[in-house]
Amino acid sequence: MSSLCIEHAVLLGGEGTTWAARDRWREGPVWHAQHNGEPLEACAELLEQAPRGRLKRLDRAHVLLGFPHVHYLMLPWQDGLYSPDDWQGFARATFLQDAGVDPAQCQVQIASAPFGAARLAVATPLELLHALRLLFRAQHLPLGTCLPLLTATAQRYWQQLPADGVLAVPEASALSCLYLHGGEATQACALPVAPGTPLHSSLFAAAVLSAENPAAVVVAGPRPPTASDGHWLGPLHPWMQEDAG
Repeated sequence: MSSLCIEHAVLLGGEGTTWAARDRWREGPVWHAQHNGEPLEACAELLEQAPRGRLKRLDRAHVLLGFPHVHYLMLPWQDGLYSPDDWQGFARATFLQDAGVDPAQCQVQIASAPFGAARLAVATPLELLHALRLLFRAQHLPLGTCLPLLTATAQRYWQQLPADGVLAVPEASALSCLYLHGGEATQACALPVAPGTPLHSSLFAAAVLSAENPAAVVVAGPRPPTASDGHWLGPLHPWMQEDAG
């Protein structure tokens, strides 16, 4: 791949890393690679192999963090919480009490939402974020964004999501779900699943865990094996599909 600069899309999963790269400014072939094993080690291995542009300083990498690298929590609306700091304090206390996640060890981000609506909070371990920054800095590859997989996928396909239903994001050994009612996100969960588990079985487990009964199912990532498993939206990332490029 001969380009002035290259854009990289990286998915850090629970059992390895998937990588895709292409010319940053023009259409062209996509470089794909996948490495199983400890995720950070797999990421480092692929970082050594990934193509680089002739102007390396203009290359960019965008990382998606899958399960179990992020924790999701839906915060119910609370009267009396007005500022971002108010919501941040509430999120941190709820992560500790309800999810057993130590907020002191995490970066906690809260999605914006209309007045009176629930808000999605995401906790990402600071140690992981620091390790990723060091890893990419050592190879002089600027790290543009580092986003939770579920929220990034929801943003990508938001206009195609049902007003009442669930967005399912399956990975090799996990499933993340975002439930919607009236066009607003109302619940989220991520759970491990055994490799090879049918998608409908994983969706049933997630629905029980979340106390949800979704009216419609849409899926991003691997194409569902049957139409009854849900309506397929597309890949997790435009380059992360078998026929990309």
